[in-house]
Amino acid sequence: MDKLVSIQWLRGAAAVAVVWFHAMFLVSNNGLQAYQVQYGDIRQIGAIGVDVFFVISGFIVSISATRARSVRAFVGNRFWRIWPLYAIATLLYLLVRPDRLDPSALALSLLFVQPLGSATTVPTLPPGWTLLFEAAFYAVIALALCWRSARPLHERIAIAIVLLVLLGSAYGFSRPLNIVGNPIMLEFLLGVLIGRVWASGYRLPAWLATAMFAAGTFFILRDAMHGMYWDWKAESTLDASLSWQRFRTWGLYAGLIVCSAALRAPVPQGTGKLMTLLGDASYSIYLFHMHVLDLLVHRLDLFGTLSPDAIILAATACTTLVGVLAHWVLERPLMRLAKHWRARAPNPAG
Repeated sequence: MDKLVSIQWLRGAAAVAVVWFHAMFLVSNNGLQAYQVQYGDIRQIGAIGVDVFFVISGFIVSISATRARSVRAFVGNRFWRIWPLYAIATLLYLLVRPDRLDPSALALSLLFVQPLGSATTVPTLPPGWTLLFEAAFYAVIALALCWRSARPLHERIAIAIVLLVLLGSAYGFSRPLNIVGNPIMLEFLLGVLIGRVWASGYRLPAWLATAMFAAGTFFILRDAMHGMYWDWKAESTLDASLSWQRFRTWGLYAGLIVCSAALRAPVPQGTGKLMTLLGDASYSIYLFHMHVLDLLVHRLDLFGTLSPDAIILAATACTTLVGVLAHWVLERPLMRLAKHWRARAPNPAG
């Protein structure tokens, strides 16, 4: 499918929001006080970027799955899209944080499997925790594609996700159900349903799309003012202890915003080139942002006399720039190689 400009903008905003959220720890971990950290719980707006990514992924990937030549083609396309850059980012992160080196954890992380330990264990590259759910979603789609049925694909995906979440709830989200049966998987389902409506050709009236975006933004800001406890912590999602709460709030808000962006009248190509670039580079920005921030956390002297609030903004800008460079230097060449591979791959029968 052609890229939707409004969705690319949203991806860019979500990526920068996640960077901004983590950049605040530069000052808080150094005992500094910043208005952005102290004002309500406004920094949690950045953490919601993850939920926006999950809904967008459900939207985009489910549509691409309906057009896949086969299950094998779908799995291959997704693997080559996300794994090479993730593997490179993980290995490079070990240069920044050699203390994170654990051969077993590294091997499992590169397989999109949660490392051994408790249900809260994160991969070698910490942001990779979201890719555990991403990979689980791809597995569900592959299963739905294998399910020979007259039901539309989106219904098969919905049935599989709901059954897995019910199974996870019944068994206390013990591993591996803390991933494949986690309620956060319902955020992908929201995207699948939005994709189904988009594929039907229906588009929202401009006023309704604007109202949905405004409502989602309002609820996010409202919760940010009053705090969302520990919803933002990866561990609270990985062990599913706060996943239902996260889905009921951030997931639904993200769904409103993504729905407003996907189902509005198309934005002309070439509009908002900076935000489109950030959207194109969002995966690289997300994967590489902790490399930069972990380097900077002990080198705040590089920011000179900047105030703590200015340090947060400067670190966000620098980290985002590194992500864009990684997109140009690594991600785009890898995508060209993957495209070449797909062009040479035989057309499988199933």
